[in-house]
Amino acid sequence: MRIRATCLLLALAVLSSAGLVDMVGGQDTPTPKGSGKPLRSPPPPPDPNLPTFTLTGEIKYVDTHDGHRTYTFYDAEGNVTPLARDLALSDVDNKTVPISAGDVLQLECVVGRVCSSCPSGENATCTCPSEEQIQGCLSTNQATVSQVVPAWQVAQMDPNNPNEGTAINKNYRLLVLILDYTACGFAPSLDVDTVTQLYMGPNGDGNGGVAEKFKQCSYGKFNISYFQVAVIKPVCSTAVTGGCSWWAISSAADAAAKAQLGLPFFSNFTYYTYVVPPGLQSVCPWAGLALVPGKQTWLQSTGYGVLRWATIMQETIHNFGLWHSWKNGWEYEDYSTAMGRGDSCPNAAELSRLGWATAAAQGGEINTGVLTAPGAYVTWTLPATYITGDNNYLRVIPNWLPTYGNNSLAKHLYIALRVPKAGDAGMGSTYSNRVHVHEVNATM
Repeated sequence: MRIRATCLLLALAVLSSAGLVDMVGGQDTPTPKGSGKPLRSPPPPPDPNLPTFTLTGEIKYVDTHDGHRTYTFYDAEGNVTPLARDLALSDVDNKTVPISAGDVLQLECVVGRVCSSCPSGENATCTCPSEEQIQGCLSTNQATVSQVVPAWQVAQMDPNNPNEGTAINKNYRLLVLILDYTACGFAPSLDVDTVTQLYMGPNGDGNGGVAEKFKQCSYGKFNISYFQVAVIKPVCSTAVTGGCSWWAISSAADAAAKAQLGLPFFSNFTYYTYVVPPGLQSVCPWAGLALVPGKQTWLQSTGYGVLRWATIMQETIHNFGLWHSWKNGWEYEDYSTAMGRGDSCPNAAELSRLGWATAAAQGGEINTGVLTAPGAYVTWTLPATYITGDNNYLRVIPNWLPTYGNNSLAKHLYIALRVPKAGDAGMGSTYSNRVHVHEVNATM
């Protein structure tokens, strides 16, 4: 296939540089988002009499699909300290080192109770229910923020090695918990056999279902090595049934699972998914939810939730640090990838970051050192991405543009050929049998 400048607009979808996000929500009315900064004013200052603590943990992002941004700390023991709603960290630490979700950070934090009723923290007009005892970070001292371990090191990848990625050679042992809140009026609609077949195929052996899609899309580099499903009965709480508190759902579910299944069995897994009953659709404004990055996902019992393989894939990939895919400034609107609204494998930029695909020979850094003669052809032969992950895309580094020196404007282009077969069989005609061009913030 010959690539010329005239073909670079055949298909354009933009990967967000906005922030690290959970992946499926707002399916009917997409909302454009800009940078990772909150669009609202910061929360009011906390009570000056509240205690200040030094926190150390991995910072993660959760998109709760309510128009607000939520970050949270996970310490080494897995304890959760959510940041107050719309409280964001600066772009750099106190030594001007860039920071992002997935970093292990240390900072000073004013601590107080937060809950679904008072997501910005308790104050004179808002009191958390007594059952919600979780402590949150109401404000931070930006001068104390320091990066302890960068996200790429936490993910155990070398950012300078193009053959590495965030989702290869992982011990992916998944426990799916079907949540039974019958005691508070929310019974599950799915059983163990149904969910097992959704994930592992009709025979439960990984030859079918979501497991087969992961094999196809990753070219065998990402596999579910161990899988179990269980129905558990967490303790009812208004935090769950009235506020859809994601941390209340997972913490109560984990406690119930450990009691019902045993701690050794529960600890045998590396990733956890929580399937909420259909009755919670009215309070949970999402089809799926995930930590970015992390080891937990939440799914609705709906056709666009756990019953859709691309939703499961999107939430899973969020756990490995990827964001939603955009098109023309609209979040989710890239229908060429599961990271947008597509029923197909990730796009070339995403495959590269996950470590599932490699660039064509001499096609991984196409810049002025490669495009040396004006008007001269440079030729690469690319296979359709469904065939192989080897040498299946081009990466263009347009260092000839004046904007390339601007960190907020510099982009890299990823070019690939997509055909509706194998993992891409569900790709619509708008995207099928076409050359796709995606752009990504160059600093990523």
